[in-house]
Amino acid sequence: MPPFIPPLNALLAFEATARHLSFTKAANELHLTQAAISHQIRSLEDRLGTALFVRAKGKISLTTPGAEYLEAVSSLLVELSTATDRVSQGGNEHTLSISCLPTFATECLIPLLPEFREAYPHLRLQLSTTSAFDAFQINAYDVAIRYGSGKWDGVKCDWLCDEHFFPAMSPRLLQGKEGKEPAAILAETTWLRTYFTSLYEDDWPEWLAAAGLGDTQPRMELGMHMQLTSLAGAVEGLGVVIARTPLVNRALRSGTLVSPFGPRLKSKSAYYLATPESRYEHQKVACFRSWLLERAAGHFRMEPEALFGHG
Repeated sequence: MPPFIPPLNALLAFEATARHLSFTKAANELHLTQAAISHQIRSLEDRLGTALFVRAKGKISLTTPGAEYLEAVSSLLVELSTATDRVSQGGNEHTLSISCLPTFATECLIPLLPEFREAYPHLRLQLSTTSAFDAFQINAYDVAIRYGSGKWDGVKCDWLCDEHFFPAMSPRLLQGKEGKEPAAILAETTWLRTYFTSLYEDDWPEWLAAAGLGDTQPRMELGMHMQLTSLAGAVEGLGVVIARTPLVNRALRSGTLVSPFGPRLKSKSAYYLATPESRYEHQKVACFRSWLLERAAGHFRMEPEALFGHG
C-alpha cells in the first residue's frame, strides 16, 4: 500500500491556519470560505488520527503534534515552491538557489551576501530557510548549508566549520555578580532552553555535566524554538543561553553577548556546504563554494576565545 500523502489543498489550509492561528485569516489568504478551511483541516485531522489544533472560546492554538507537523509541512511547501520556480526557469545558470538553516542564514550568511553580490552581480540569488534535510529536498537547490556528520547520500560536502557550545548572556545580567562562582550566577539567572521538537533535548545537560555543575538548578526556565529565538532572547536580557558558534559569533564580537565562563565544548557535528553530485561542477556553484570557503576562516572557524577578550 502506498504511503498516505494528504491533498495539497489540505496542507495549504493547515499551514496558513497554523501560521495565522486564525481560520478567517487563512481563508482570506487562500481566497476560500472559512467553512472550506475548517472542513479541510477536520478531514486532515480525521485522516491523521490526531488533533492539530486546540479550539477554545473562539481562539485556536497548535497541539504538540500540530506544531511538529507545521515545521515539516512548512519546509516541504517551501521546497516545492522553490523546485517549481527552478523548473519554470529551465535551470537558469544565472540563478543560484541556496537552502540554509534559519539561524545560520540570519547570523552568518546574510551579513556576507552583499560582498558576494558585488563580486557576482550577474547571479540572481534565491535563499530559502529550512531545518529539514533529505535527498528530495537537497535536489531542489543548487547548494545547501547543513549541520551534521557531512555524510549524506547523493551530495558532496565541503566542511565549513566546527561548532562549540557554552553559556552566553547579556552583560547586563552580570552586573552585581562580579566575583561570584559560575554555579551561583547560574542559580540566580533564568535559563533559556532551546528546542526544535518536543523530543529534542538541548545542550544544557551535557554542558552542566562537563562543568561539574550537574546539580545546579535555574531560578526559572524559558523554552524557545530554535537557536535564532533563544539568542535573540539572550541579547534582550531574558536569561542565559547555551550558545553555539558560529551562530553566536557576531553577538560576541559586538559585545551584545558575553561568555563569562567555560568550559567551551566542541560538538560532534559540524557545518557543511552540501551540493547535489550532479551540480557540483556547475560554474555558479563553484563560484559560490570558492567564495564561501575563503571566508570561512575569518568568520566561522575561529576558536571561541578569539571572539572575546575574557573567559
